[in-house]
This record gives sequence, C-alpha cells and structure tokens, in this order.
Amino acid sequence: MLNLMLLTLLAAGPASAQEDWTCKDYATDPSLLTEFEAAASIGSLSQEQQDCLEKNISAAEEQTTKGKMSRVLLVNAYAYDTFMWSKLVERHLDEIDQSDPDVAYLYSFYLYNRPLSPKFEESIRWTEVALERKQIWEGDTYVKRVSQLMKVRAMAAAKLWKGAAEVGNKEEAEKQRLRTKTFAREWIEYRKSATLDSTQAELLCISAAGAAACAISDDSEGEDGGE
Repeated sequence: MLNLMLLTLLAAGPASAQEDWTCKDYATDPSLLTEFEAAASIGSLSQEQQDCLEKNISAAEEQTTKGKMSRVLLVNAYAYDTFMWSKLVERHLDEIDQSDPDVAYLYSFYLYNRPLSPKFEESIRWTEVALERKQIWEGDTYVKRVSQLMKVRAMAAAKLWKGAAEVGNKEEAEKQRLRTKTFAREWIEYRKSATLDSTQAELLCISAAGAAACAISDDSEGEDGGE
C-alpha cells in the first residue's frame, strides 16, 4: 500500500532506458524527472542517479522543485529499503515540504509500528501535521485516513502513558493519560460523526478516564459501520 501511495506522487510520463543516461539539470527542468519513474518504482535507480538527484536538490531554489526530486528518491528507497526510506522521509518533511499529508500519514504509521524502537511522540507529531492538511482528501479516502490518524494518535499516547506508568514517572504518566483521553474523545466524536463503530475508541477513552469523562453512558453502543 505504501509503495502505491508513493507512486501517485510522481507525475505520469514515459520512462527512458538507463544505459544512455546522463545527469541533467533537473533543478531547472523538473519535467525531466519522468525518466526515473519506471526505475524508481522497483528501487533500481543507480547510485549515480541518486547522487545526481541529491546534487540537484541542493542546487534547486524552489522548494516545490526540491520536493519533486525528493519524492523520486522516496519511491526508489521504499521499493528496497524501508529504513532508508524513513531517513529520506524525515529529511523531506523537516527540510523540504510538509504540505503533502500523504507523506506525513505514511510516516506516522511507520514511526508507530517501527520495529524494536517505535517513536510514539514523533508519530503523534506527524499525525497532527497530516490532520492539519486533511482537506485535500475526499470521500472514502478522507473518512478512512482521518479515522486512522486519530486512532494512531490516541494509541500512541496510550503507549506513552503505559510506558511512563511502568517506570514510575507519575507526572509524565498523568500527562499522557490526559492526552489519551483527549485524543480518544476526538476519535470517538469523529467515528460517530461518520456513522462508524466507535467501540474501540470508547474502550480506550474509558481506560484513561472513565465513561463519564468520555461522555459515554453505560448503555452506549457504537454506530453500526466500520472501516
């Protein structure tokens, strides 16, 4: 799924063979980037091509142009090395462009599910960046992604709450418990507004603050629905 979503960030166009490839001034004419589409989609950009794109990113004056070249590298890296992709995404979001909620959406999930060392606080940060720009999504895509972002945000706060409690950091645990309640309530409200089942969000909120604080009655049931 991630790879397909990233591929949509590249403009469609004909791919050219790599054997006669030479580094061009992509910073001046980003339309030439379409020649990378086929190779990037399967992670087969050569190191020379990647170095050329990095050089052009440094040379480009317009952030939108930097963003287009960065996206080519993102597509290429995800096809073969998720960790390398994550480092390029971090650079892309911190230094080049935060305007695309798709990238922030993908990155927030990666950080939450990161093997061995998930980064829950950073995951929350990028869910909020994506939510700030959610208006570009439409229809079912809007509903599904907004709900998923709210879920990840609430679940990440709960992980931070439990982690702080386990090490006896009462102040931090209380802070994260309150965040969990707040995020879970927003998740509940959104699910209900979209006529989706809110049971999971309600259970999380109750675990953090109780039914009354979550505005949930004892006989409350989620709306019929689902993802």
